[in-house]
Amino acid sequence: MFFHLFFTKMNWGYFSTPQTTCCLGMKNRACAVPRGKALGGSSAINAMMYARGNRYDFDEWVELGNPGWSYEEVLPYFIKSENSQVDGDPDYHGKTGFWNVAYTSPASPLLSKFFNASLQMNQPIVDYNGRKQIGSGRVQFTIKRGKRQSTGKAFLDNARQRRNLEVKSNVLVTKIIIDKTKVAKGVEFVTKHKKFFVKAKKEVIVSAGVVNSPQLLMLSGIGPKDHLKALEIGVVEDLPVGMNLREHALFPGLVYNTNYTLSNRSTEEFVKQYLKGLGTYTRAAGIDGIGFIHTGQGNRAPTIEYLFVPPTGIKTKIVSKAFNYNDNLSNNFLNKLDPQRGVVIHLILLHPKSRGRITLKSNDPLDFPYVDLNMLSEQEDIDTVIEGIEFIRDIFQSDAFKKIDARPLEIPVCKELRKQYREYWECVIRQMTTTIYHPHGTTAMGPDKKTSVVDGDLKVHGIQKLRVVDAGIFPTSPSGHLNAPTVMVAEKIADIIKRKYRFS
Repeated sequence: MFFHLFFTKMNWGYFSTPQTTCCLGMKNRACAVPRGKALGGSSAINAMMYARGNRYDFDEWVELGNPGWSYEEVLPYFIKSENSQVDGDPDYHGKTGFWNVAYTSPASPLLSKFFNASLQMNQPIVDYNGRKQIGSGRVQFTIKRGKRQSTGKAFLDNARQRRNLEVKSNVLVTKIIIDKTKVAKGVEFVTKHKKFFVKAKKEVIVSAGVVNSPQLLMLSGIGPKDHLKALEIGVVEDLPVGMNLREHALFPGLVYNTNYTLSNRSTEEFVKQYLKGLGTYTRAAGIDGIGFIHTGQGNRAPTIEYLFVPPTGIKTKIVSKAFNYNDNLSNNFLNKLDPQRGVVIHLILLHPKSRGRITLKSNDPLDFPYVDLNMLSEQEDIDTVIEGIEFIRDIFQSDAFKKIDARPLEIPVCKELRKQYREYWECVIRQMTTTIYHPHGTTAMGPDKKTSVVDGDLKVHGIQKLRVVDAGIFPTSPSGHLNAPTVMVAEKIADIIKRKYRFS
């Protein structure tokens, strides 16, 4: 049911600018860009999947000039926050953290077919957050007794009684106050139609997320000088804020109807199961299985992720709405999926070469910024997605899926190109590809202020007593989902701050 959260006040409700290389089958050619507007941020509305990424991702951060961020150095912080209930590889999971990680139960009866098909494709069954990532496995979720455990619930609820913590909701921070010596002094915010200033004794930490953090920095005079001058914002520090926007592109066009039928239970029965922490309704978007493959040369980090969605019994109209599909794709594609029999594979591009950008619409903090995803603008990204599609189509040719008569749903776009294989799939990909809601990189970490916004301790270049701590600091794309590595970053920076100020 998590898609329904996109249409509540818990979502900022962003959309991309009209796109030319992706989202062409969406209304106004715009991708939905949901961002959490709640305690816990986007972990309050996400699909709760716990996927850390690959060891090579973090080793690459060090190669880019960010010492201290190698896999061996960040692994203890993944372990620290986790209270794992999964049957994972020893020495890779924590048992004493605040954040619960578990499987949903019971698994779909079709999950075994997914595993058998993967094995026929030489994909081993793995703990993808453990020793080896490439392969397939059960999805690990940030849930407790079958219910969402956002970072707000996991961490903030445990700190609420501390005397040195005050949380204010329904507050909009409009500006970071920076003095003439380029020291962050505090922040300006508005609430209940009144403006306030709060002074920082030690530091200001911005954790507003991949869209809102760059917006706040630019409103405060930190960003590309030409852009700020055009909006009559005084330039405090010229940095590439908002640049380097990356996103894991999601291709949802691999949809199959089968002769398998989900047990015919009523909604009431499903809800009763859910309240016990069991059943289909505990699986966000119905996802049950996950896999990672490497396409192309070499065998470092995976390049493609795929998610297995067995029949859920839930009608797909809400999915079409969440994807912002136009009437053609809504009526003639997803809505033709039988919710009792249909199987979906979501294909995800893990290391996009394409870059987007976040810019200000105006100098008014209430105006949403422009989000230009620019996905699939590099041909290499298209080629990698096509390789992933070929792999998944081979999976559905396996004996395991032939036994349930899995047949692909006809795609209602680009029919005139069907005789031209690559041209057809490129057309389809550009029409149907959306995002998996993983924007990152807009305040990237690095040693060079021409290409990055923060240093290895996440301090903003050129500004004293100011840090950014969220997924915007990722200099490259992780081979997984963003929630787990974002929490890792927060854990690591918390230790750096404690050492700096000698907190116990």
